[in-house]
Amino acid sequence: MKLIIGLGNPGKKYEGTRHNAGFMFLDKLICNKDLAPAGECSTFLSNKKFEAEMVEVTRKGEKIILVKPQTYMNLSGNTVSMMMSYYKISVDDLIVVSDDVDLPVGQARIRHDGSSGGQKGLQNIIDTLGSDDFTRVRIGIGASGTLLSGEKRPHATGQLDTADFVLSKFSKKELGVIDEIIELTVGHVLPFIEKNQKIPAHSLSVLTGAIEE
Repeated sequence: MKLIIGLGNPGKKYEGTRHNAGFMFLDKLICNKDLAPAGECSTFLSNKKFEAEMVEVTRKGEKIILVKPQTYMNLSGNTVSMMMSYYKISVDDLIVVSDDVDLPVGQARIRHDGSSGGQKGLQNIIDTLGSDDFTRVRIGIGASGTLLSGEKRPHATGQLDTADFVLSKFSKKELGVIDEIIELTVGHVLPFIEKNQKIPAHSLSVLTGAIEE
C-alpha cells in the first residue's frame, strides 16, 4: 500500500497557484492511462475524518491512496499522521509531493530524506511524524531560474516576496511547462509504485531555456 500526499491549499481561491503543484500532480496521476485505462478519471471525494479529499485505486495488486489535505498547507501533518495511523502505513510507503520555489518551473526532484527546504507543508509533516525519512517529490515553481531562497523574484507584475510569490498564479507559458514536467514525473514515479518499490532519487527536467513572459 502506498500513501501519496499532494500538498496545496483548498478552495477555488488557490486553484492554479504555484503552491498547489502537489494537487496538480495528483490530478495528473489519477488520470494517467495506467490508473484510468478507460479514460475515466476517479473522483476525489471529501473525507471529514481525515480533513482531506482522497481516492483509492488498485494497480497490479497494489493499493494506492491519493490524498489532498484540506487543512491548509502548514497543517498538512495532521492529515498525514491520521491516515498513516489508520491504514498502518510506514514512512517507507509515504510519498509527499510539493512545490519547490528553489527549482525553476520545468524541473522536478525526487529525494528520500533531508530538510523541508523551507516548504511549510513538508516541515509540518516532518515535525508531526518526528521523521524526515520519507520520499518527497518536489515540483519546481521558481520563476525563470531565479533560485535563491529568501530573495525577491522577478514576476510579470513586479517584485513579490516569497510568501506572495508561491500564492501567485502561473503564466500561460508556465502552465504548459508545469503540465509537461508533471506528466514526465508521473511517468517516472508510477512504475515503481505499481511494483511496490522505492522510487530512486532522481532529477527530471523539461527545460530548454528561461521562460519568458
